[in-house]
Amino acid sequence: MSVINLRNNIIQTIAGKSAILLLNFAVVVFSTRLWGTEGRGVIALFMANLGLIASVTNIFTSSSVSYYLSKYGLSKLVLQAYLWVFIVSAISGLVFHIYDHTTPSLFLFTVAVLLGFTAFHSSVFIGNQQIGYYNLITLIQPVFLLVAMLSFYHFVEKSYFAYFYGMIASYVLVFIICKILTGKTQEKFVYHLDKSVAKRTFLYGWQIELGNFLQFLNYRLSFYFLNYFLGTASVGIFSIGIALSEAIWIVSRSMSLVLYSNVVKQGNTEDSRRETKITAKYSFFISLLCLVCIICLPGQVFAFVFGEGFEGVKQVILILSPGILAIAVSNVYGHYFSALGKAKIWLLKSAFGVAVTVGLSFWLIPTLHISGACIVNASSYMVSSVVLFWFFYKKHY
Repeated sequence: MSVINLRNNIIQTIAGKSAILLLNFAVVVFSTRLWGTEGRGVIALFMANLGLIASVTNIFTSSSVSYYLSKYGLSKLVLQAYLWVFIVSAISGLVFHIYDHTTPSLFLFTVAVLLGFTAFHSSVFIGNQQIGYYNLITLIQPVFLLVAMLSFYHFVEKSYFAYFYGMIASYVLVFIICKILTGKTQEKFVYHLDKSVAKRTFLYGWQIELGNFLQFLNYRLSFYFLNYFLGTASVGIFSIGIALSEAIWIVSRSMSLVLYSNVVKQGNTEDSRRETKITAKYSFFISLLCLVCIICLPGQVFAFVFGEGFEGVKQVILILSPGILAIAVSNVYGHYFSALGKAKIWLLKSAFGVAVTVGLSFWLIPTLHISGACIVNASSYMVSSVVLFWFFYKKHY
């Protein structure tokens, strides 16, 4: 793919992701305004638990689908993905029902199944380089969530359960649209379970997703430590800072997604390495601009937007900022290695990050509270990023 086409795809994806950012931001603002720090903390923990389940279901619904779609076809991938998602979600829902009474397990199971099914079809679009369809799906989900959440709040349920009802409704609609788009763009397929394909998909997918799981722990483990030491309200405040960080990463992830699709097709070529370096450069400067804009906002703005109790969000962003920039660049290199099937590198960098997270959390969070959690996450981000930088430049220079 030429640099011009790469740039066009990146611009298209960033435009779509920017709209998603605004919609997700609206969801966050409404949820904080309606249910405060406590309600936002419960929602943040729910989403963290959902992420834990997704890190397992993604073995058969994420990178492995994009990687093997052209090799095996849709028929040999879809049934194994659906079965895996349902089984893992059911077991996880039961575990959370027994051990975590703050998490509504039935909602968790339902959303996890719908999210897994949707993730599979999104990966099909990526594997076919149908970036427009992928952007459409990721755009309409927060639209449906926002409308459904507010509708349930006004007409059915005033508590934060309205958010969970809205999630279920939004993912049902998105999954239906995914099925329609897949049927229109793919040749007719049958549900076929091939043990050899399942084995190869699992062997590829578990390495990638184990790395993603460890990376997820880098992003979310502090939620659980904060909840344990300080309670859900502290999670609510910290989660807003993390949400804004991840909003900045939308630029990086959009670019990385386009790059991943290209590298899967091109392989380990000079063009793919050149595109990786160009993408990383763009990601750094655009992410830096976004970060500066957020940091320049007065602290009172965060309290005005999110409500009383969220005045400390700016400090969270300030402490996280070095790590935010590190991840903005390393996301690009991580997707490059993932597209080449080099899962061990992704796994290693995530393991380093988790080691830092666990090692520092027991020390910093009880003493420095939310600021300690910020230092923990920023340190983890930077260490894991350095690992990716080292592997990329060690190999090619």
